[in-house]
Amino acid sequence: MNTRVLLLASLLAITGCASVPGAPPSGAPNEAAWQNRSQQLQKITDWELQGRVGIINGKQGGSGSMEWIQRGRQLTFSFRGPFGAGSLLVQGDADALWVRSSRGDNFISTNPQQDFSERLHIPLPILSMRYWMLGLPDPRGAFTKSVDARGHLVVLVQRGWQVDYQDYASFDGTDLPTRLLISHGIVRIKVAVNDWRIWPVGTQAHTHPP
Repeated sequence: MNTRVLLLASLLAITGCASVPGAPPSGAPNEAAWQNRSQQLQKITDWELQGRVGIINGKQGGSGSMEWIQRGRQLTFSFRGPFGAGSLLVQGDADALWVRSSRGDNFISTNPQQDFSERLHIPLPILSMRYWMLGLPDPRGAFTKSVDARGHLVVLVQRGWQVDYQDYASFDGTDLPTRLLISHGIVRIKVAVNDWRIWPVGTQAHTHPP
């Protein structure tokens, strides 16, 4: 079995990691439901998720655990495993992100997708993912989409990336994605969410450094 097949097998294995029962998008597109749903999702400013992520970039790849905490514009994103990085912590906002890893990386990034790809070999479109994870397009760029009968995104194409939404589950009355495939060229990012939490504004949430 060659390296490419092994990496694909690792990525596909992430599919079975989500412990939350979910259901795939279904039914004829309902634009009115999408408009209503997107307005509700845009009101969510503080949230947290935990799960696993698998990444393939050409012949490199791996999988590991992830945690994402969003507090308004401020994000804290950590994961452990992919590409031998050990653990990685990213904190900041759209203006600048502080990045550090257990292997000694420590830098400020104003172009995270490029810096992640060149320095860490982990091409994450993290600033757009802040919206994609909720099931929303990034408001800073044009996009195309398809939706289902309940207004869930099915496919989102934006900034050269395609996001395929494979499962949703209800958390405190809000349907949120639990399985996503984010792809661009030879890059495949598979996300499986174990838990979502929507935080009232002002509630404290915590993460752990590498």
